[in-house]
Amino acid sequence: MNYPVPSQGLVIRYNYLWRKDYANGLSDSGKDRPCAIVMYASKKGQAAVVPITHTPPELGEDDLSIKIPPQICAEIGLDQDDNWVRVSELNVFDWPGDHLRTLPNNPLRFDYGMIPKEFFETIRDRIVALIKESRVTQTKR
Repeated sequence: MNYPVPSQGLVIRYNYLWRKDYANGLSDSGKDRPCAIVMYASKKGQAAVVPITHTPPELGEDDLSIKIPPQICAEIGLDQDDNWVRVSELNVFDWPGDHLRTLPNNPLRFDYGMIPKEFFETIRDRIVALIKESRVTQTKR
């Protein structure tokens, strides 16, 4: 398989495991979804991703998600429903790992495309702020 080069801002299809599911003993989420790579450590060969979901943030948790502008969704091939990047939790895994998936409409690709630099910086800055507040969880897969 030809895996994409992992880089910050690349949106991949991944079997993201929510922290609550991991805490309940699950090792597979049962659902593949778009996720954005927020870190890749080439020496370790590890990537960290945040999930993209259609579920808006819960009341009082607006700072834990960032809505993706429709224009960006269209540019990278996400559907036109509201899409949110959940910045309060990460999956960390060895690249490419067992949980990378091909796109539903293209079995030869694992990635949707790149998030524009400015929007990626917004995501990164929010994650850094939440880490400083100890409000980000990491699930090692």
